[in-house]
Amino acid sequence: MQSLGINIGSSSIKVVLLDDKNILWKTIDAHEGNFIQTLKNILIEKHVSPGLLSLVTGTEGRYLLNMNNMLESICIEEALKQLNLNVDAVVSLGGENFIVYTIDEDGRIITSFAGNKCASGTGEFFKQQLGRMDLRLCDVEHVPDNAKVCHMSSRCSVFMKSDCTHKLNKGEATKADIVLSLSDVMATKVADFLKRARIRTGNVLLAGGVSRNRYIIQFVKDKLPGIEFIAPDEAPYLEAFGAAHLARISGSRFPGIGDLFKPQEIEFARYRSLTTVEGRVKYLKSKRGTVKPGREYILGVDGGSTTTKVALIDIETDEIVACHYGRTHGDPVNALKECLIEVKKQLKEQIGDPAINITIASTTGSSREILGVFLETPAVYNEIIAHAVGTTYFKPDIRMLNMRF
Repeated sequence: MQSLGINIGSSSIKVVLLDDKNILWKTIDAHEGNFIQTLKNILIEKHVSPGLLSLVTGTEGRYLLNMNNMLESICIEEALKQLNLNVDAVVSLGGENFIVYTIDEDGRIITSFAGNKCASGTGEFFKQQLGRMDLRLCDVEHVPDNAKVCHMSSRCSVFMKSDCTHKLNKGEATKADIVLSLSDVMATKVADFLKRARIRTGNVLLAGGVSRNRYIIQFVKDKLPGIEFIAPDEAPYLEAFGAAHLARISGSRFPGIGDLFKPQEIEFARYRSLTTVEGRVKYLKSKRGTVKPGREYILGVDGGSTTTKVALIDIETDEIVACHYGRTHGDPVNALKECLIEVKKQLKEQIGDPAINITIASTTGSSREILGVFLETPAVYNEIIAHAVGTTYFKPDIRMLNMRF
């Protein structure tokens, strides 16, 4: 008998098809917030036919499907039973949260310990930071042996993101170092949850997509040597695996793609259109011009954690004659080089190959110091000063309000 298990996670969809107790196929796809279309694509690609016994678990999105659903905790219990695993706890390493389930002698969940609302140390935060460095999850497997763990401000995702940015920008860490450091932070979070659950010995199963990160697994083992950690092949899709087994007794018939989802009506409260206060806003256009041979120019650079911006400005007219807005990808120097290449292309389109005189370059943003060294300029300013000078250029008499929080 074939049965289908679906797990709608916070960041990915996991689907498992069983034939009796054998896995015919399984898949894990990131849904990027659109789980409905992602699930449709999976089921169409796999040619799932109507009438198949099916069960869905996971987030509240499971209620939108026209099939029976089950809590993740019950699916985890079933998975443990089918895998014949005797464990003291299960750690679900998800994209949005980490949860520790304590297990009794009969394989039943006794209690659960969930993380707080802060994203620091979660799978999705890890994935986001990889994206900022232009890395993918598969690149984690290729971290060189000389990579090292750096200290991170792990209590807050904002501070941790800043730590990653500044360490990269100042040359204090490589991308590989950041990957290891983030893995270590996640491992520390797992260890803290297990300590809260008073699990210091015994067997612990690690489940969820994060369990595929071998560095996290190793760091957790190092931090809690008294525990035997288990990460079976089914760990990344454990809940869907359990749901597929439960579908045989608690599932419903797969309705087909056309009838899979219940009708949805979502309505949000709306504010008045911003056009009603248009008269209270003054839009100031930047001065634009074309480059002229023989003139002097200033190159302004804003090296941010996510994007890098440059503008070439005519000293006499304050006109922007060339500019570019690009991604930093954790490599501010290379990002600046790419911006300069684009600026040179714009200049060539305007005047061909004649040389121009750039009197000075100025940098701001989180990578201002390293970019200042690269450009060999003393004009390095923090963003507050840059904002103030930029604002007073357009409105010299502006006054800042004292705000209390």
